Amino acid sequence: MKYDVTVGIVNFNDYLRTREAVRSIMEQTRGVKAKVYVIDNASSDGSAERIANEFSSISIVFSDRNLGYGTANNLVIKRIDSEYHAVVNPDIILRSDALTALHRFMQQNKDVGLCIPAVHYLDGKPQNLPKRDPKLKYLIARRLPIKSMEKHRRHYCMQDEDLSGVTDIEFASGCFMFARTELLRETGGFDERYFLYFEDADLSRTIRKRARVVRVPEVVVYHDYMRASAKKFKFLSIHIASMCKYFMKWRKDEKMCAADGQDRKLGVRK
Repeated sequence: MKYDVTVGIVNFNDYLRTREAVRSIMEQTRGVKAKVYVIDNASSDGSAERIANEFSSISIVFSDRNLGYGTANNLVIKRIDSEYHAVVNPDIILRSDALTALHRFMQQNKDVGLCIPAVHYLDGKPQNLPKRDPKLKYLIARRLPIKSMEKHRRHYCMQDEDLSGVTDIEFASGCFMFARTELLRETGGFDERYFLYFEDADLSRTIRKRARVVRVPEVVVYHDYMRASAKKFKFLSIHIASMCKYFMKWRKDEKMCAADGQDRKLGVRK
């Protein structure tokens, strides 16, 4: 059966939040034919089985080991039959029919390959998630809360831009991505070299070579955000390893962009 929208949620020992994410999607989605997949990354708490018993219409994809975020999502991307696919974190809550609204937007904007909604904290405050491509100065600025770095933090999170309308962005957060399924397949989905972190920045950059990536502010979802890499050394080390992989992969592209920019300044025609 072909669906309008499929949804992939990766679960790892996170029964309560994954259950709440699934529940909110099932309750709020009314305007499109949707199918939810929970990808279980070898949880040890029985959470996937419990969720399967509570929601008979969803599908559970079991992995026998923890594959990481992108690779686990790819298990579903390879098998779905849908026009659009949403990658959704287990800490996301819907309070409106976001899937139908984004489906409508994508139907009306054929040049967009990937979009994200506005993301708010559970208390309603906006979360600064649309970002520019990662650069070392931005990442250092986020770790060092000193005044001289504020301009870099604001620039990275596009706080110096008017985001009141649909805006083209460089880096779409993986907490909630809404993409054309065919395009995800053409690009191969997430790069499986990343275990966690930067896989979303990488996919955004790959898709931008083929289509627009935008933020749709009139659609809002809610994020029970936990910045794990800022709290535990294990996640920080994974973050740093993924950062290195990202910069190594895209350094040639960065050099080409820099050369093109210099040529434009000098008036060189190619």
